[in-house]
Amino acid sequence: MSDSKDVRIDMLGGFSVFRSGRAVSLPTRKAAGLLAILASRTGTVFSRERLADMLWGRSAEAQARASLRQALAQLRKSLDDGGESVIGANSEGLHLVPGRVRVDVAEFQSASAEGSPSALERAAQRYRGPFLDGFAVNEALFEDWRALEAERLRRIALKGMGRLLAHHVEGGAVEAATALAERVLAIDPAAEEAYRLLMRLHPGRGALGSAMREYERCKTAMATLGVPPSAATEALRQQVRVRPPPAEKKNVDPPLIAVLPFANLSDDAEQGYFARGFTEDVIRELAQFRSLRVIAAHSSFGAADPHVMPAETAARLGARYLLCGSVRRSTGSVRIGAELVDAESGCFLWSGRFDIVPNDIPATQDEIGRAVAATLMTRIDDDRLRQAMRKPLTDLAAYDCWLRGMAQLRHASPDSHAEARTLFQHALEIDPSFARACSGLSLTYFNEWSCLAWDRWAENESRAFDYAQRGVRMDDRDPITHFILGRILLYRRQFDKADRHLQRAELLNPNDADILAQLAVSDMFLGHAERGAERARLAMRLYPFHDDWYFAFAAGPLLFSGRIETAIEYGLKAPDVATDAHAYLAAAFAHLGNLEEAAHHLALFHEAYRRNIAAGPAIAPDETARWLMHVNPFRRDVDAQYFLAGLARAGLAIPAHLQRPG
Repeated sequence: MSDSKDVRIDMLGGFSVFRSGRAVSLPTRKAAGLLAILASRTGTVFSRERLADMLWGRSAEAQARASLRQALAQLRKSLDDGGESVIGANSEGLHLVPGRVRVDVAEFQSASAEGSPSALERAAQRYRGPFLDGFAVNEALFEDWRALEAERLRRIALKGMGRLLAHHVEGGAVEAATALAERVLAIDPAAEEAYRLLMRLHPGRGALGSAMREYERCKTAMATLGVPPSAATEALRQQVRVRPPPAEKKNVDPPLIAVLPFANLSDDAEQGYFARGFTEDVIRELAQFRSLRVIAAHSSFGAADPHVMPAETAARLGARYLLCGSVRRSTGSVRIGAELVDAESGCFLWSGRFDIVPNDIPATQDEIGRAVAATLMTRIDDDRLRQAMRKPLTDLAAYDCWLRGMAQLRHASPDSHAEARTLFQHALEIDPSFARACSGLSLTYFNEWSCLAWDRWAENESRAFDYAQRGVRMDDRDPITHFILGRILLYRRQFDKADRHLQRAELLNPNDADILAQLAVSDMFLGHAERGAERARLAMRLYPFHDDWYFAFAAGPLLFSGRIETAIEYGLKAPDVATDAHAYLAAAFAHLGNLEEAAHHLALFHEAYRRNIAAGPAIAPDETARWLMHVNPFRRDVDAQYFLAGLARAGLAIPAHLQRPG
């Protein structure tokens, strides 16, 4: 006999029926509609006449009653197990037997009526979407009833969420309130009070721009109704706009840079337009880095004075760093010189020279601007990291904590991960709106999850995902937050979502060489090896002084795009950057037919696996193959099989369940 836990009916956000935890496929759409009507009010008796009219209104009365009896028999066969039926019948009509079926609508309404914060939280969780969303039976009376029920339940949900929002705000639960306000707006895009709530919450964490974006969202939503925002919303907008700026911090975060107009050293004075245009290109490219603030061109150009020292120019502009340079253009070439100055100390941090043949001047300007921007960003971060390492934790700004935390992560040890976690948490204490701190925390768990703590995979994976989501919610325009979330979604095998966040990371800053190099590997997993190889090439061009791990990250896409010799050449330049780096070299040598080298690198991979991953000295014959497939999330089976085929030729034992015929 079924009990109250055996049959469950969900109607919020769709229509699903489960029995003993397994989905039940009902025989006809009309039978499903009958069950939906009965489940909408468990225990309420619906007359046979009403049910027949709602579901078979275009049939003759006798035929409609016969169809009702047939649908009832079908439902009982699908839901009952020979004991007492979950559908009761008497002379007055049909009803769902109370206590024998769990229905999400009933649970939602009960929790909403209870009204306590915990009950309202349950109600919000139960409301997964509109009533019977996407479910139709093509009967006018049924569709009218469904629309009325959907609107009634929607209003209950909005009322309950409004009360829960007030509770979160009163208790200072900013994140919970923000997330719930977004849910309210998803249900009712014209809910002005939710927009106003977000406009109030964002300034509290220093995000004035986000508050104004909420106003613009509200204005757009109200325009679809043909009305402007209310007077209360307009008054709040004015209040946000005139909010006084925060007091200056001892450590300005992020650092401010001014690019002075590059000097024209060409023989032709009229070539000054080229020098100015190039300078403006560099400013535009630098401005795409969220970790820098770049003074606008008209301000830096106006403050430039060749007769004063750089420190004085920087003081006029309030800048910490100055970029100065020159352009010498002749008939067949262009030489660009650039110098980065620390305005506080007067020291030169970096200088560079670029010689080009200007076949296509606009494209060349853009390329050099991107290369200068990418290189300068790295130099500035390196300089600031050196300063941050000399300071006690209590004197660090949030961005300094980020830099020191990332430096600790590069050591790839449990102790360094713990230190990084402390630094990222301190960054959040300094600035609760600093999204990269959440991304850094996500990375500490991601690195343990994918590399160092194989035994705590599920726990670390969940924490990495939660922090990454939080980072993107805090700052949707930071490329690093999107990249980290995208990579975690990739390892979760949520490939479409991963690709969207990874592409957005590049769109937000196409000049971040580190992100481009890591996107190359993500492309390989997503089945876009050619695109990955091109991104790796561009990353190396943007940052010629890159670390060795760039080579390792380029090797994989090159292997899967068929350039095996080049993949091996790159892989051998950084064979120990990751536990599975030698596995890729083994597969590459095997596909090239060099089985001796393939076996050698397979042995080196097993040594790295024992050192970094294995819990004990003994390794099961197929353990490393299973691990490799777990931590290398190939979207396409053809890529996974290509990798496995190379490893098998190198001598790795491949379990049968990972192999595919042919």
